[in-house]
Amino acid sequence: MASKRVRQLFGAVLLAASPVLAQGDRTFERELFKTRFEQEVKFRAAAIHVAWGAEALCDATTQIEPFVLLSVHSMRRRLDDKDMALFREITGMDEKWRVVWADEAAPEDLHVRDVVTHVNGRPLPAGGTRFEMGALFRGGSVVSNDDGGFWDAMLKARKEASEGKPMTLTLEDGRKLTVETQKGCAGSVTASSFDNDPDSFWRQGTERAKIPANAMIEAQTADEFRWLAAFGTYFQASQSAIKASQRSEGVSNGFLVGKILAIAVPGAGMLLSAAEAQAEKAIAVDSIVGSADLFANEVVASLGGDPSAGLRLTERLMARGVKVDAVMMDDFRRSNSASHAKQIKAIQVAQAERERAELRAQEDAERRKQLMLPPLLPPLLK
Repeated sequence: MASKRVRQLFGAVLLAASPVLAQGDRTFERELFKTRFEQEVKFRAAAIHVAWGAEALCDATTQIEPFVLLSVHSMRRRLDDKDMALFREITGMDEKWRVVWADEAAPEDLHVRDVVTHVNGRPLPAGGTRFEMGALFRGGSVVSNDDGGFWDAMLKARKEASEGKPMTLTLEDGRKLTVETQKGCAGSVTASSFDNDPDSFWRQGTERAKIPANAMIEAQTADEFRWLAAFGTYFQASQSAIKASQRSEGVSNGFLVGKILAIAVPGAGMLLSAAEAQAEKAIAVDSIVGSADLFANEVVASLGGDPSAGLRLTERLMARGVKVDAVMMDDFRRSNSASHAKQIKAIQVAQAERERAELRAQEDAERRKQLMLPPLLPPLLK
């Protein structure tokens, strides 16, 4: 575990301070590239926190690294030469896989901007090209960048860490670092701030889910980033855990408020008894995306956040006319999500009051104990 130093996220996203390139002012593009890069780093960090936090709910688990690596190969949409030169200048990114964020659990000697060349002795490859013929029907590009080789190397290292082999990084300067990983949900939830299909959600079974870039770019708070990551994580979640939190009511699945929260947080069963009356109301959900909404609400709450974060994000997307599929809630989903979040908040309030009452009881017991102590005896005379 690293020391208590704080690795601020905003210090991680601006990696370079090179001289301004002679290509005009381009103020708009500069701000666009800076903001989008920052958004992607925040989302990638949130995905790691969610993988750790939702581990108890996932069908398959693995060890997850406490850092994020990015390069220009992780951009799904290809920029022209002029835009790419500006993007590199603003962000400090290039073809190398660089550390852009590190949790406090990362090694002390792993720094933002460090270049990682090998993980567990395997070289991190350059990006490739992906052909998506289905994009023709969506009006998108059939050719995009593909960082599949990078993920293959990382997933192998995660699997080896699960088997007891420490994850080791080789840096460009020759240093080798051993990384302390943490158990979390297997698979990956990704998003690219430069995407050929920024409004599309897709998943590959339980292995990978892509959040629409438009939704990620619109997110503003840590809770909203975590909600998006948790939404994607639902599709990798354990069906046995989900079924344990549901009950059949007619033709719909009923989500018992707080049940997933109780599974996700060790020792959180007391949440339910603390607000039993509010928590036992079931909410009908008739689609898998609706279930993902509620799952994400509870995962965010389990991480100490606001369960209505996804609802706020959806309302903002609608107000601005941003095109997003799957993540965007319709009226029915918004109604369910709002009721669900309200009841989770009631549980959180009751839990906070319960904790305060327990603390007061402990303090009262300690005072009574002190009052019952015999008076101190005077020192014996010599």
